Amino acid sequence: MTTTAYCPEQIQEDTLQRAAIPGEMPEHAAATGLSLAELGEALAGIAGGLDARFVAAGTALARAYEIVEGLIGALENVTNAFERDAADAAVDSMRRTAERLTRLPAIQATRKEALVAIEQASAALSHQIDQVNRTLSFLRICGLNIKVAAAGTGDFSSFADTMFVKLDLGETEMEALAREIVWLAEAVPAMFEVERQLAGECALVIPHIPRKLSGDAVALQQHQLELAERALRIAEVARHIRAQVGTALGALQVGDSTRQRLEHLADGLQDVDAFLAAPGALADEVAGQLADHAVALLAAQAADTLETFQRESRLLASSLRGIGPSAASLLDLREAESEGEGPFLHQLEQSVAEVTSVTESLREADARSGRLSSLASTTAENLSQRLATVHRITSDVQQMAWNTDLRCYRMGPEGRGLAVVASEIRGFAATLATIASGIARSFDGLTVAATVIRGSEEDAGVDAGAALAESLGCIRDGGQRMRSGLSELDEGASSVAEILEDTTGKIDCEEDVGGPLAAITERLSQFGREIPDLAEPAISGEALTALGDLLAAIAARYTMAREREVHRAFQPGGETAAAPASDPFDLDDDDFDDGLF
Repeated sequence: MTTTAYCPEQIQEDTLQRAAIPGEMPEHAAATGLSLAELGEALAGIAGGLDARFVAAGTALARAYEIVEGLIGALENVTNAFERDAADAAVDSMRRTAERLTRLPAIQATRKEALVAIEQASAALSHQIDQVNRTLSFLRICGLNIKVAAAGTGDFSSFADTMFVKLDLGETEMEALAREIVWLAEAVPAMFEVERQLAGECALVIPHIPRKLSGDAVALQQHQLELAERALRIAEVARHIRAQVGTALGALQVGDSTRQRLEHLADGLQDVDAFLAAPGALADEVAGQLADHAVALLAAQAADTLETFQRESRLLASSLRGIGPSAASLLDLREAESEGEGPFLHQLEQSVAEVTSVTESLREADARSGRLSSLASTTAENLSQRLATVHRITSDVQQMAWNTDLRCYRMGPEGRGLAVVASEIRGFAATLATIASGIARSFDGLTVAATVIRGSEEDAGVDAGAALAESLGCIRDGGQRMRSGLSELDEGASSVAEILEDTTGKIDCEEDVGGPLAAITERLSQFGREIPDLAEPAISGEALTALGDLLAAIAARYTMAREREVHRAFQPGGETAAAPASDPFDLDDDDFDDGLF
């Protein structure tokens, strides 16, 4: 609905123009009931136009508020393109990956040294296991010699058989140990080749790629801090806009309150017309004076209504004009986001993707080296547990030597041949003890090397490939949310300015409402004449009663405290007079309504 639908021709413009000609001005209100009726119709016309105008303005403003809320939400989507936890995790992953890549040459060198130690220990163990097996073979010969020397003696034969069982068990366990050592010795050269490839890949990308990735992590963290600052600015603008819209919506009530007061004025003029048409027993002059007093009251109400309307409508227009720049500041933030964050996220995504691509071969070599080294470390740890087997075999052989000596001693001279065998067994036991000490030292070397490799695995921390993939996914998701938010901003941006401009036009009714209402107020003030002394004997008791009834009829329609305040000055008894009598429940409802306008 346009403003032309409520133009001055609806307000009896010709009547108002005639009222402004001094030659046609009646002496007092009693002189022309027709003019009061025309003024009442004009007031009713203004009131009808105001209601539709301000309801439409309120609807448009509510729509503008919804759009602004949408703009704020879209900006928040842009500002919060990264979920804080996800962004923090991405920054942490990027930093840890950069640190891991930076440390990789040192880790690789340490791992290589450990593999050298494993290779040396494996070679030593292989030789030492051969010595153990040779010793066990000689001990088997000793067992056969015992059987021969014992010449069928049952105890010695049984002893020899027990000795063969233990030797069989020892040889079986040493064969298993030898197979593991052979596997480890054969695997180490392949590990060295992987380490060589890894060293070549490290030389290609370190240190510049880790530095770049670390710089990207710092940039993303700084970007998060800037987004947090922008979020605070957006929140501040949002609060300001909400306050402005709230003020404007509150000021829109002036349309409804003004309409009610104008309707009350129009009804009051009808009351005056009716009073003049049936003055009762009062003389025409007295009735005219009372009517003039009532018109003076209505003129004061009109003047107060006009002043309130102009003040509130100007406040409303000012509030609406202030919303525009505030909304524009949201669009400025939108430009800052699109021009700053868009390129940044694009560049960051490209940078992390480039690092991911460039380091792919490095990460594969590192992972392969880690797997092989871990396998070597596990095997070395398992081998170190085999030391108990060597000790048990050594202990068994020593026990064989002692048992043989005891048996020879009990046989006396007949046991001399067995004593020679016992002496050989003692020598082999000493040899095994020496070999066992060497094996223990070799196992210690394996254990130390395995611990070093295990430490490098723990130092690896996060999987570099998975970490970079997660970080890249986070950045891409943030970019998508940002683009979606900017799209929403573009859709709602132009609508706000159009709605605010249209709403401002609807309530900018100084020409259509303020001017005609001022003319009516002026004419009423010329019609009305306040009776200076509303007390006997200046005015009769009968006249006071008639005036009280007339003013009470006018006051019965009031819905606002301000109307009663203005009325009180014209009530018989002046400012100290009681408020017009009315139902107390109506007064409570009116007081409640006062809070709305």
